[in-house]
Amino acid sequence: MSHPTKSKAYGMRQEKRPENVSERSPLNKTNIYMQEIENGAGLGKDCAVFCTRPHIEACRDAADGLRGGQEKKVPLPDSQMAGAEQDIVVSKWIGLEGTARLAGANYERLRQRLPARMIEEAAAFDRYLSVIPEAATAMKSGVCGIHAVSRGGIFAGLWEMAEEAGVGLEADLRKIPVRQETIEICEVFGENPYELLAGGCLIMTAEDGNALVEALLREGIPAVVIGRTTGGNDRVLYNEGRKQFLNKPRW
Repeated sequence: MSHPTKSKAYGMRQEKRPENVSERSPLNKTNIYMQEIENGAGLGKDCAVFCTRPHIEACRDAADGLRGGQEKKVPLPDSQMAGAEQDIVVSKWIGLEGTARLAGANYERLRQRLPARMIEEAAAFDRYLSVIPEAATAMKSGVCGIHAVSRGGIFAGLWEMAEEAGVGLEADLRKIPVRQETIEICEVFGENPYELLAGGCLIMTAEDGNALVEALLREGIPAVVIGRTTGGNDRVLYNEGRKQFLNKPRW
């Protein structure tokens, strides 16, 4: 798949964080949130089931790994498998982890092109890397499949999800949520935001994706339906009527 180099060509959905997300969601301070999890708070009756100590320790390691430059996957509960003819839901925004790394390591270079406030906001995206809140909410809200997005970005995540479940998919590229900070920083470095390291984002499937989105939004977690799984084998993206096929991730 060819990848244009400008944001307009990508046809991205440019999203800003709602003002109240960081206030309503426990994602804004990962360390504080992890302490709350250890104390049994924050996720209600399902906390003891979902947030076992191995999951807690692995999630803390993932956050520590980001700060130390080590790539580690955020843990998920026991395998949740997608099926055909289900809505595909994406939580938060793509490229959060990669954006945070690029911004944190390249402030001076970015400052030549971008406002300081934008760079500082991007570098702080690591506060969104825990996927425990959305996974816990999804488990109570009709989720069928859960897939963490990381290496290879949303393109790889969608392909892996479909491959593991043995399904096809159709998704609208313009519905995939991306922050403006990610778009700007990717243009500086010639990166494709759809292939950028994407820890902090979950791909979920559900019979009723809109209901799942509403449940996540009630918890202050942005989410959107981007497409559906299919009974075939094709993994297809549509961009203003143009059809593209997802490729198997290269690594």
